[in-house]
Amino acid sequence: MGDSKPQSGRDALISVIEKYDDFLKQMRLRGRIQITGGEPLMSEDLFVLLEEARKRKMPTRILSNGTLLSRDNARMLTETNCRIVQISLDGDKETHNAIRGEFAYEKAMEGAAILKEAGIAVTIMMTLSGANHTRLRSVYDEAIALKVERFTFSRLVPIGRGASYHDGTLSKGEVKDLFHLCHRLKLENRVEMPLRDPLWGPYLRPRARPRVVSGCSIGYNGICIDSDGSVYPCRRLPVLLGNIMVDDFVKLWEHEILNSLRDRDALTGKCGECRYRWQCGGCRAVAYAMNGDYSGEDPQCFV
Repeated sequence: MGDSKPQSGRDALISVIEKYDDFLKQMRLRGRIQITGGEPLMSEDLFVLLEEARKRKMPTRILSNGTLLSRDNARMLTETNCRIVQISLDGDKETHNAIRGEFAYEKAMEGAAILKEAGIAVTIMMTLSGANHTRLRSVYDEAIALKVERFTFSRLVPIGRGASYHDGTLSKGEVKDLFHLCHRLKLENRVEMPLRDPLWGPYLRPRARPRVVSGCSIGYNGICIDSDGSVYPCRRLPVLLGNIMVDDFVKLWEHEILNSLRDRDALTGKCGECRYRWQCGGCRAVAYAMNGDYSGEDPQCFV
């Protein structure tokens, strides 16, 4: 840990952007900022941070539940050059509202329409669990009807509030069936479908290529910084690396935990033995949440 006194409040958040910008320049990298929560639109500092990023020519995205979007804040998103907003949609109206609360579905639909009207690209994100995986096709159809730019999904990671859904995590067979369905939908070519889950690597390209890295982004092209400055390998993997307010960004990036996660040969269990480990790596957050070992096997892998 460093010796400097941590900042607090809005100045501290702005300093995170400054530190990140300095890190990118020092490492000769390009990067973007994704702001999530909770719900980022609840923060009175959101547009200050977006403006700070805009001045530094850093692309930004917002990950939102969509319920607080209005024409006024959509205009402010445009003015601060935030061109992409991801909205969570976890089922049809009945399913989504059962998971996220009364009228959450209706407000999210209205929010997506407002963004489209403002010229902001919309990604619909579905978090798949035992409670909603049978609704994937209906959410895809809703995304098509909204004429959004992207549709994608993630597996539920049972941490934080998601831990209460532990019994709703998907089986290997259910995950495999969902991959089959998503692949068929992608081939329809009606909407862009980013394939973000590490398991897409061996599913689509079943050819082992040692040391050619793809799949899990931990330690390669992503890192998570919490609002208090705490740094984690991934926003879904709560393993503390340090605090950006007092620790050097480069040293955090070279942390022993990140270095160990970069080494796919150091994985254990099925993932450690898998010939596709460098193209996939499994989901480290799922491994940690379900088995308590971030280097262990991805328990939902069907390969």
